[in-house]
Amino acid sequence: MNRNQYKPNPPIDSISEPIHRYWKMRKDDKAILRALKDHHIDSSKYGLGLTKFREIRESLGLFRTRKQEHSLDTIKPAMIRLRTQYPKAGARDLVGLLFHEEKMGVSRALVVKYFALYEPELVRERRKNRLRRKHLWAAGVNDIWAVDQHDKWKYKFGLALHSYTDPFVGVMHWMKIWWTNSSPRLILSYHLERVEEIGGKQCVHFVDPGTENYRLANGHTLLRHLHDPSLEGTLQHRWMVKKKNVMPEIGWSQLRHRFTPGFEDILDVGVNNGWYNPDILLEALVFHYIFIPWLQQELDAYRDRINNTAKRADRNKLLPHGVPNDIYKHPSDYGVLDFKVIC
Repeated sequence: MNRNQYKPNPPIDSISEPIHRYWKMRKDDKAILRALKDHHIDSSKYGLGLTKFREIRESLGLFRTRKQEHSLDTIKPAMIRLRTQYPKAGARDLVGLLFHEEKMGVSRALVVKYFALYEPELVRERRKNRLRRKHLWAAGVNDIWAVDQHDKWKYKFGLALHSYTDPFVGVMHWMKIWWTNSSPRLILSYHLERVEEIGGKQCVHFVDPGTENYRLANGHTLLRHLHDPSLEGTLQHRWMVKKKNVMPEIGWSQLRHRFTPGFEDILDVGVNNGWYNPDILLEALVFHYIFIPWLQQELDAYRDRINNTAKRADRNKLLPHGVPNDIYKHPSDYGVLDFKVIC
């Protein structure tokens, strides 16, 4: 018998990064192994079986929920920390927060049991809301990017938010916080940074009418004309009026429910103690110097968690189901087209 009939395993250093990336998407072992073989392992040189993959995964410190064997006592300190910043998060959100923020694999049943024991009054507060369904049409990945701003903190704390979303897959390209979101140059810089980061751009913009978006719309149209002269004389953006910019509005609604309540309580402490007074320039500058970098870090973690969490199953949804980041990076695996314009 030829003892060398099996191909050697790939070097761990060459696959550890994608393993961590797919682990963050909460894929099971078979799905991770399949993605590694499709995109990261040279099958002509290396082979990798499921048993060996599990050994490699555990050697990287990545253990499944059952093996972590968490109980109410072991998750309680982490739950207390998370409830300070996310007091309104439900069971599904808490499972994701424990996984992404605390590196803990915890079952939904255990979180529900924790709620019933320690937070019964919050469970009773939850009510069903009537949803009004709207339609948004997109041809594929990078067909449309929708941009919007959020001013709920602008007049209370002097903080302005801005986001960019691919509505086809639900990927949030950025979630920015600054003392303004009304500067045309600033908004355009966000877009150009993202284009440089991914090496391309979308086909069409969805933007709300406003002077802060004019430079963004014109800059995007100019770049599209430079890369495709046949588009000369056409608009490559669409003004969305009367709350028709659906996906960003959904994103802001989820942010207000999932992220905002706990952080507003923290910011209120600063306002009530006189750390922030918009009429005193020095106090406002110090407040922004302290809180903007910290909040940007928290928003980046929130965006990363949203992009690496599969959306709730929806039988009315015609778009592909899966983890947004995975669909965005490997659209062909889901049978969809990528319209990215290479820059």
